[in-house]
Amino acid sequence: MTERKANIYDVAQLAEVSHQTVSRVLNNHPSVKPATREKVESAIAELKYRPNQAARQLVTSRSQMIGILIAGTELYGPWAILNAMEREARLEGYSVISISVSPDSPDSWVDAIDQLRNLDIDGVITIALSKQIVKEVENSLASATIVIVDTEPSKKFDAVNIENYVGGKIATEHLINLGHRNIVHVMGPSDGYEGQQRREGYEEAMKDAKLKIDVLQGDWSIGTGYEIGREIADRKITPTAIFTSNDHLALGVMKALTEKKLRIPEDVSIVGFDNIPEAAYFSPALTTVHQDFDELGKLAINRMLIQLKESTSRAALTIPPTLIVRESTQQLKAGK
Repeated sequence: MTERKANIYDVAQLAEVSHQTVSRVLNNHPSVKPATREKVESAIAELKYRPNQAARQLVTSRSQMIGILIAGTELYGPWAILNAMEREARLEGYSVISISVSPDSPDSWVDAIDQLRNLDIDGVITIALSKQIVKEVENSLASATIVIVDTEPSKKFDAVNIENYVGGKIATEHLINLGHRNIVHVMGPSDGYEGQQRREGYEEAMKDAKLKIDVLQGDWSIGTGYEIGREIADRKITPTAIFTSNDHLALGVMKALTEKKLRIPEDVSIVGFDNIPEAAYFSPALTTVHQDFDELGKLAINRMLIQLKESTSRAALTIPPTLIVRESTQQLKAGK
């Protein structure tokens, strides 16, 4: 015979309190005394009680669900942020529903938003999506709390970002400090906030050093990095250093340069951005800008929960990046 699952009345009986008190503990009500809360939590643990989500929604008028919209991509960064959000949300008693959208397909935006509306989610977090998609979310889910991540900040929403401009600048300054003067930047998508900010950091560092700016348009893919790497290798004067807007671009560039018999870092130093797990195992290991994706995800969930509990003024939060120096960069030799 299947063992009966414990209910709220079982918890109340074991803790020697009313079922209303158990409900207040479950909903984190401030009126519960610490000693009473401890008794109830011990009873919950002993009975392995799990509250019924539907019942809680009737009481609290909340679904305890957060919708996350993310571009349909295999890029490491957005999915690392999503994983961190899911872990943090579970710790706070929330479920996360993630839906992929195609950035170039308005139909996919509408379909994703309709799915979230049908689930009656409490809030929406967007990851690395354009202002147009965020606007669609705002117009279609007027009652939902919205937090945006890796997107241009807005006074209407909480925004959580890596300091992409700073990352682009420290990557470029690292190469300048190694003596490099002919430095190419391979940027991300021209319409993306992250890529724009990283480019601006590069350009500012080059201007400060009175060096010529040299930017090549890319996206986030290894294939594009490879094609751009072949183009760079075929130049009459090969740059001594390259800063790519993400690590996937760097990997493609490195393969192309190696095929053209250019040595890294002896002939060309390379810096990436993201510090994907594979970066330390590139050959040579990649110098790159590290983003704390876990912290980014935690901050986004925390801002969401703050707004759900009591709507406050909107905030733009940023996390500083750090440079991870590995084998793909070296001091420029005299005469280069």
